[in-house]
Amino acid sequence: MINVLFFGNLAAKTKTREAQIEADNIKTVSDLLKILMEKYPELPKSYYMVAVNQEKVDADSIVKDGDEVALMPPFSGGKI
Repeated sequence: MINVLFFGNLAAKTKTREAQIEADNIKTVSDLLKILMEKYPELPKSYYMVAVNQEKVDADSIVKDGDEVALMPPFSGGKI
C-alpha cells in the first residue's frame, strides 16, 4: 500500500486527508497521479508539489509499496 496525504485545498477537493492506494502496477509518481485523478476527479489539475517520504520529487520518481506520498498545494511564506 502507498499512503497518500492531501494538504490544504487538495484535502478539501478530495474530501479526505489520507488515502491508501494499492501499489500494484504503480512504478512512478506519474502512475500514482493517474490513479488518483480517476479516484478523485475533483482533484484539481493545477500545480501542486509531490513529496515521497518527505522529499520533494518529480513525476518520474520511483514509488514503491510502503511509501508515503504527500500532495501539497503551492504556498508562500509570510510573517509569523
